[in-house]
Amino acid sequence: MTERILSQLWIKRDSGVPIYQQLEDQLERLITNGVWHLKDPLPSETLLAERLQISVMTVRQAMTQLVNKGLIYREKGRGTFIMPQPMERQLQRLESFSEDMRARNLPASSQTLLFRQVLAPVNVAKRLGLDAGTQVLRIKRLRLVQKRPVALHDAYVNRLDLSRDALENSGSLYVLLEQKGVEFMEAEETLEAIIADDEVARQLDVLRGAPLLKVTRLTWDRNHAPVEMVIALYRADFYRYAVRLRR
Repeated sequence: MTERILSQLWIKRDSGVPIYQQLEDQLERLITNGVWHLKDPLPSETLLAERLQISVMTVRQAMTQLVNKGLIYREKGRGTFIMPQPMERQLQRLESFSEDMRARNLPASSQTLLFRQVLAPVNVAKRLGLDAGTQVLRIKRLRLVQKRPVALHDAYVNRLDLSRDALENSGSLYVLLEQKGVEFMEAEETLEAIIADDEVARQLDVLRGAPLLKVTRLTWDRNHAPVEMVIALYRADFYRYAVRLRR
């Protein structure tokens, strides 16, 4: 892979474009066109400098620009890798996280952090149309894609007849609820931009203060009875939402 990539790089010394900019532009094109795969490390700065007969400082300048653009990242002792780009989610169809990942042919899994009957907080009870203090099922899960943590889902479910074993066997809360006779009809989502605190940063393997996408979803069944309220925190480098507007 490295040799094939290196053969596609060149420097025009009589060009008016700075050398670091030429290298940056060529590497960016290879990355955005998918020529360079996510798990393939980029050649070292020393190797690039030797092959292109330019200084290491010039290569480092180009690489720094790509880091600043969010296209690559460095891991000490391992090398430089392509940064996964956010997946686009269309706000048109009601589907679960598991269904979305399955449609993309991405292996998804979950770690259940909390599965417990609790008294619904005031704001949750109001959204679910319940009296204050009504018991609901709280399910908090860490969602992983290709074994990489990408989201935290904190759900309050207006059902008490679910078991942790049944959820883990089905792999999907929506599938389990449908097995219990729930017919999902529609949902409302609110999106916010927030930053990761210490605990969330540790769970999602990001830096404290990293940008997150907070999605609050309220789901109704076919009888327009509220079924679930979930607060989801997504890594900003994993998801981006897209809405098509018409006039």
